Amino acid sequence: MPKYERLHLGELCEIVPGPSGGLLDELSIGIDGVPVISPPDLTDRQAVDTSRIRRVSGETANSLAERFRLRQGDVVLVRQSTTGLGRRALITEEQEGWLFSTSCLRLVVTSDRLLPSYLLHYLGHAPVHRWISNRANPGQAVETLTSRNLSELPVLLPDLESQRALAGALDQINAQLRMHDELSRRLPLLGRAMLTAKLGDARLE
Repeated sequence: MPKYERLHLGELCEIVPGPSGGLLDELSIGIDGVPVISPPDLTDRQAVDTSRIRRVSGETANSLAERFRLRQGDVVLVRQSTTGLGRRALITEEQEGWLFSTSCLRLVVTSDRLLPSYLLHYLGHAPVHRWISNRANPGQAVETLTSRNLSELPVLLPDLESQRALAGALDQINAQLRMHDELSRRLPLLGRAMLTAKLGDARLE
């Protein structure tokens, strides 16, 4: 049998719900300012897609900074969604200082017994995802997970060396999957470009 400790997430992390919607009323794509990570920005590959990310002014960001500004090593988790409950990403140096929206939770690891990278992947483990779904208002139009409910999540903790090895292997798999996704996006475009270059794009009457 694998050896691991069993603790609750609330013993290992500070769990911070996103700011109320009223504090982010000015969210917009068309302004300069500080990016705010929302559920649509989190991909199936545990990454942040910045192509349509919205922002708030620096003044608003500063007013929220004390509690809601993200730091490298935080995990952002979707807590309210019709389709993306449980999507997540590990905050990198690039996203240091960004904010997160009302529909997300910020998980700040406070225990030296848990690696953030391991937590990122642990939250995607099928039994863990079922546990989360079962406690997020099942049957409602919009699934919502509270920070209090999530704090009760059982976390299986191998030793740190095992956590690091497992997270590293899963990171490599995700990197390969992201590369495959990008190729799947680009290759059809290349095919169409080759046909156009050879045959032209005139309409056939």
